[in-house]
Formats: sequence, structure tokens, C-alpha cells
Amino acid sequence: MSSVQSQRRPMNWRSRSFSAASGSTHRAGNRHFSAGLVPFGLRTAGFIGRGPKQLWPYVLPWVFAVLTIGFFCLVVRGVLTRQLLVPPVETPQSLVERGYTSNFLAERIMSSMRAIGQDAESIPHDTMTDNDAQPDIQIPGQEMSYATTVRFIKGVIKRTDVMVHVGITKVNDSADSYVAHVQIEGGPFNSRESTVPFEGRDLEKFVHDIAVKAMRLAEPNILASHLYSQVQRTKCSLAQCDYGEVVSIYDEVLALPASEQGEWALAGKAWLLANQGLSKEAEQQTREALTVYKHSAVLHASLGIALEQQHRIDDALEALRAGASEKSKTAENLRLLGDVLLHASRYAEALDAFKQADRMKPDSVDNLHDWGEALVTVGRYDEAIEKLSRAVALRPDLAPSYAEWGRALDRKGDLPGASRKYAQALQLDAGTLSARESHLARLARAAQGGNRPDASKPNGGVRPVANPPASLSLQTA
Repeated sequence: MSSVQSQRRPMNWRSRSFSAASGSTHRAGNRHFSAGLVPFGLRTAGFIGRGPKQLWPYVLPWVFAVLTIGFFCLVVRGVLTRQLLVPPVETPQSLVERGYTSNFLAERIMSSMRAIGQDAESIPHDTMTDNDAQPDIQIPGQEMSYATTVRFIKGVIKRTDVMVHVGITKVNDSADSYVAHVQIEGGPFNSRESTVPFEGRDLEKFVHDIAVKAMRLAEPNILASHLYSQVQRTKCSLAQCDYGEVVSIYDEVLALPASEQGEWALAGKAWLLANQGLSKEAEQQTREALTVYKHSAVLHASLGIALEQQHRIDDALEALRAGASEKSKTAENLRLLGDVLLHASRYAEALDAFKQADRMKPDSVDNLHDWGEALVTVGRYDEAIEKLSRAVALRPDLAPSYAEWGRALDRKGDLPGASRKYAQALQLDAGTLSARESHLARLARAAQGGNRPDASKPNGGVRPVANPPASLSLQTA
């Protein structure tokens, strides 16, 4: 009989008896083992129950030490961060009756200011960090909290927050005619004030106009960058684009006695010249500014961009490296250095610069896009897709990131996936695609039955609420 046949032969009664006996022995052993586990488990539970009482005198000091250090770090961070706040707005009764209470108006103005700040990435500006709420930690047994501690220390070292005081008055009792008085308290532009007249029923437009005026008074460089972005969206030619309001804002800043803000305004004007193709004028203006602000990281960055446009790559890299080594450097300095290194085909150095920029500012859309572009260039497609997906999650309307995402999928061999990303880029900005990519995008849209890409869009509709939060805050470093 072959070995295979012997393996298939059914067991006889002897083998079944042997197996049963073995199983009974095994089950008896399991019962003894389970019986032994019960007292062991009870002894372990008793030890765990008694443990905290015995260990608490040793653990308690460490718990208090960790909590104290954490609270101290929060206080230091809060003291060093200057917040931009909108207190409850003085509101006429006619607006309150329509649901626009003092707190609601403050919230809506703050929300509009935040939107302006988030749409101000085109030209470098002084940093404004958005934080919806600050923790207010109460110390047990003490009449003090995180917020009161931070306010007290800020008062002692004279680093007060920037307050945007808004008061609205009704001009004509028989019509919807109002005037908003906006005044800045604290910060480099202390006591600046202006008015915003309004007539009509579109109160959301009134709120937006107040936010624009508040940004012009408190954060003019950020507003200038936002207005530049708006002009760029019109896709005007260099000869037709009107940057007059942007330039006027920079000139206002330079006329005010705020040296740090003036540094950013000079950099912004140079950046604007470079973006208009006037690289030599941008270089000359930046070099003159560097005689005053010798250690300005942002001015070195502006100089580097102007030199790169003149194809003086080595000089551009020297200027950008100088900016990236300054104490005032930002993630943008490192991103720009990486961008020029990428154009110079120095991929390893470019990737390292993007990585450093990401450590400084993980949510920088521009850095994520450029990093993804560099990873596509060197063939690391999965990593590139991860960076680009993060970029579009932060900015769903960013067509170049969809296009680059499509190229990563295209080179991986995923043509259907690439075509879908090209379709999303085509929906937002056809100029980001080549002729072949546009053709694939149209095929993908046709295959989807003409459906629009799934890029999310903000919802502009807002309904007043009776009791909204008291205020929101922006932070300025």
C-alpha cells in the first residue's frame, strides 16, 4: 500500500479510543490550570487595588511636576503670542432685531478676517496665526486661571493684545443706513481708526467691509497679499493687472513708524515687482532695503527670487541660503530655497529644504505642493501623493496640486486615477494642464456623465444665531 493510501485510510476503533482518552486527559489538565488561575487572578487584583495607596506618595509629586511644567509652557506660549481680538460690537437695536447681536457680529467679523488671512499666501507678510479658542485652565484652590495669568504677565511686560473695537450706529431711522467706527488698540498700529459707511440690506457685505477695514488698520501687509491674490484670480495680463491698491497699502505702512512692518512692506513691494516681471527693479529695491535691514530673512528671500528670474542661479542660492540662516527665517525661506534647488536639479538638497520647512510649518500648502512636485520628479510617487493629498485637503481649490497629483498617478501607471485628478484640475484652472492632460481630463468627465469634480466649496450662507460665542481670536507673532 502506498504511503498516500495509508494516510487516507479511516481510523479504526483503537485509534478513536486513543484519541478520546487523550482528549479527556487534556481537558482534565485544562480544568486544573483554570482552577489555578482563579486564585492567581484574585491575588493580582488585590495587589493592583492596594498599589495606588502604597505608590501614591511617590507618584503624586511627579504628577504635580508634570502638570506645573505643562501649565508653565502654555503660559509662556500665550504670553509670547500676540492675539488679534474683536470684542462684542456696539450694535443698534435695528440689527439686534434681525439677529445680528453684538457677539454674533464680532464672530462674523473675526471669521471674515480669518478668511482674508488664509487667502494671503501669494506675497510674504508678517505672520498671523489663527486659533479659534485659547484654553482657560483653572488652578484648583486658587483664584487664577490660564487666561488671567497670561493677561497679568502681558500687562507687566507691556505686550498687550491687539483689540479691534467696532461700533455701529444707524444713520437714518427710515432706511438701512449705518456707519461702523473701527479703532485699533495695541500693537504696532495702536490708535489707528477709520469708518465704514453702508446702505442696503446685504449685511454680510457690510460685515466683510468692516473686516477688510480692520485688516487694513491692524494687519495691512496681510491684506495687501490677499488683494494681490484676488487680482491674480482674474487671470489678467501683466499689462492689464491693476495693483494700485496693493501698492497704496504698502506705501501707507512705510509712512508709519513701525519698523518691523516696514521691512515686510518693502519685501512685499519687491515681490510684487518680481511677479510683474520687473526683476531688475526688484533686485535694486531689495538691495537698498538690505542696507537698512541687514539681517532680514524675508528681504534675502525677495532678492533670491529676483535673481532667479534673471537666471543667476548661483547668486539666487547664495541670497536664499543667507535668508535661511537668519534668526528671523520662516518656513517660506526654506521653501523658496528648496524651490530654486529643484529648478537647479539639485534634488537631494531641495528635498531636505522642503522637509525642514515642513517642520517649521506643517500646514503650508505651498511647501506641500512643491515638496510633492520634487518627489514626483525623483520618482517617489507614493510619497508625492501623500504630500499633494494633504495640500488639497487644506486648499480644495488649488488646481496645480490636483494636476501634480494626476502626474504622480500617471507615472505610476494608474491612468484612470490620473484622468480623474486632471479633470479636477481642469475644472479649477485649465492652464495648469498640458494638451494631453486636458484631453484625459475631458475623457474622464465624459465617462462620469459630465459630473463636476468633488472639490469641496465653502458654503457662503450664514444664518444669525441668538447666542453665539463671545468672540474669536487671531494671533500675531
